[in-house]
Amino acid sequence: MGLVSRPKIKENGNEGTSVATASTSTADDRLQKLKTLTRHELAERIAEGETLVLHRRRIYKLDRWLANHPGGELAILHFVGRDATDEIEAYHCDQTLKRMRGFCIAMLDESDWEGKDGEGYKPLVPPVQLGYRSGKLDHPDAQWTAWKASEAMQPNLDGIESRNVPSTRPQGFPLPLQLLEPPADPPGINPARERAISEDYRKMHDQVKAAGLYDLRPAGYMRECSRYVTLALLAAFTWSKSYYLLSSFFLGLFWHQLTFTAHDAGHSGITHSHFWDRLIGSVIADYIGGLSIGWWCDNHDVHHLVTNHPEHDPDIQHMPFFAISPKFLVQISPSGSKEEGQFGLWSSYYRRVLAYDLPSRIFLTVQHKIYYVVMSLGRFNLYANSYGFLALKARRDKWFWIETTGLVFFWYWFAYLYLGAMPAWSTRIAALLISHIVTSPLHVQIVLSHFAQSSEDLGLRECFASRQIRTTMDVLCPTYLDFLHGGLHMQVSHHLFPRIPRHNLRKVRDEFVRPFAKKWDLSYEEYTFQQGNGKVLKTLEHVANQVKILSMVAGAQARGEIHR
Repeated sequence: MGLVSRPKIKENGNEGTSVATASTSTADDRLQKLKTLTRHELAERIAEGETLVLHRRRIYKLDRWLANHPGGELAILHFVGRDATDEIEAYHCDQTLKRMRGFCIAMLDESDWEGKDGEGYKPLVPPVQLGYRSGKLDHPDAQWTAWKASEAMQPNLDGIESRNVPSTRPQGFPLPLQLLEPPADPPGINPARERAISEDYRKMHDQVKAAGLYDLRPAGYMRECSRYVTLALLAAFTWSKSYYLLSSFFLGLFWHQLTFTAHDAGHSGITHSHFWDRLIGSVIADYIGGLSIGWWCDNHDVHHLVTNHPEHDPDIQHMPFFAISPKFLVQISPSGSKEEGQFGLWSSYYRRVLAYDLPSRIFLTVQHKIYYVVMSLGRFNLYANSYGFLALKARRDKWFWIETTGLVFFWYWFAYLYLGAMPAWSTRIAALLISHIVTSPLHVQIVLSHFAQSSEDLGLRECFASRQIRTTMDVLCPTYLDFLHGGLHMQVSHHLFPRIPRHNLRKVRDEFVRPFAKKWDLSYEEYTFQQGNGKVLKTLEHVANQVKILSMVAGAQARGEIHR
């Protein structure tokens, strides 16, 4: 995954034609001849609808690459007009970084890149975060209302002149340039400090590379494979002896453990080859597990880039069952509109309102009590998301057909051969539930490192390293239990270096991440599995109590006891 990977197409910019497959030397020569754009000129082009992303002063034009990007188009759209240097280099190998230069159409003016008083480049707001996608508006009025409310506080900065913004929201491009200006930095964000943290993170990344921590440790995966084979053989043996429920238990353990390797493959963290890791992931997820690795990449890659952002991170968007922030409960339609009284949150990933409706009010008031029950059935939700993605969003490329073939194969062996051989429907249903519930610790593990962490939006000036450490939590456990967590318990290190093989994460954490966080006084948090779960439940209970209060207020208003 990443913002760009393995270019195979031509990208036509206004300055001429850039060929992504050009040799590195040719690309380097081109960089010396490129024109320079100011921040104002960059904003003008983005306002007209161009997909322009910054990387070490280079301006990449990625419009035609959106549909081909292995990590999905949102991974690019969230960085339009922003410096994506740290994110790009965390998700791409050096060879791919060289290929990417073929997409470069200009260089940013050096004074704009350096910024004022050592603060660095001041980002523009990506249009997708304002509700614009595919050239048109697909966002409700809430963000527009919030922007209009803050418009008076927006100074005329960086050569972007004030314009007469229309009273009604633009329905598509071109956008008013002032709309691309970010709001004032929230308290606690110092742009110069964030820039310094970012530069130090890049040095740390170079040190991690030099230490050989991107190299695969074959012994680690040999142990993993022996564990997988043992569990698979136990499931097959007990099934052959008609111990069906015991067999389903071993099958669930097999799925639980195998999913960790699918996760590694989805991040190109095994062979570092997109093709081979995607093939490994497809075999594990689709053919063996019945899930879509394509959906997982599309969903999970966005999560890694906008971690814990309520509007943008799909991994924390679980309405009506869970809400980890009061932001999921706000009124999204302005007073006087025809939708007045609509509550919830717009999701830029799902492109719909996550409604705070009657089912939400029922489930959210007890979300901390039903948490483990819902988690026990989490695999069924993964099926729904996987098949919805393949049916509605996935490109009809070779991976689509590999995946759909794999899903047909999965349901043939699992439903027809495995469950079908059992003597009664009651046994089949029991085996289905046992095999799926046994995988639930995986679902708890996935959300554990984020549900109890900060979900505040600290603006576009917060650097990649600061955001990942603030929004992610590690789980403490002895080395001999690492296999139970599959590397997911060292989430902070994984989020900072997502392509590193998981068997190297403990060394990365101990020798690099902890000292880095301490040096910059960043809030690095780690708890035992029990402590972490307790923190998650407290977060859910806190929001549940606010839901109860809102319901009481709404009831009092309906009875006429409260007047506006």
